[in-house]
Amino acid sequence: MALYDATFSRTPGFVSRRSLPRTIVATGALLLCMAAVVFAVVNFAGLMEYSKESAEGASRPRYQAMRGLGILPIAIIILAVTFGVFAVGAIAGSWSRVWVREQTGTPLRKRFEGYHALSPDSFERLHAAFASGDPTRYVPLPEQTRGGDGVVFIWTADADQLAFVGMTWGSRRKTTRNAPLVVLSGRQFDDLDRALRAGLTAPWVVG
Repeated sequence: MALYDATFSRTPGFVSRRSLPRTIVATGALLLCMAAVVFAVVNFAGLMEYSKESAEGASRPRYQAMRGLGILPIAIIILAVTFGVFAVGAIAGSWSRVWVREQTGTPLRKRFEGYHALSPDSFERLHAAFASGDPTRYVPLPEQTRGGDGVVFIWTADADQLAFVGMTWGSRRKTTRNAPLVVLSGRQFDDLDRALRAGLTAPWVVG
């Protein structure tokens, strides 16, 4: 969602709030990383010895070559610190926050994020198709491709029966351009919800 945060922040009716479940997960990961570092430091000598003995008893020559290094405690510390940095970033950054409808308090649930190889013209046509609310115009979506210039996000506020479609153009974060947010309600929400359940890959069948 970070690519579209700037647009949400400028759109009346949305507020960013910390997600308690995500914050708990990130905090738990950080505590585990800290515990791993403490464990490795306190038991450094023992882990060094265990690492050397394991290397000496290894059947593969490349592992035997490491018998004098005792790298286990060092590896634990490096990995724990690395993951700890990611956990801190998750707590402080946008991962632990969600956008909420200010009027009702309903959080937005991201239902889709796709990267598509779109030309500027096809990007505008797809945005217009979503804005029309007509599923025969926007499904099936173009095939996804890694590093595609056109990014499609879809969120739903399920309790409010509202869907939000955001589209971003540009392969580099600093030069991306967000198209206006599309809001779908009523029958248009139901149609998009049905298309999402089908993966947005099948042609629309009236039913």
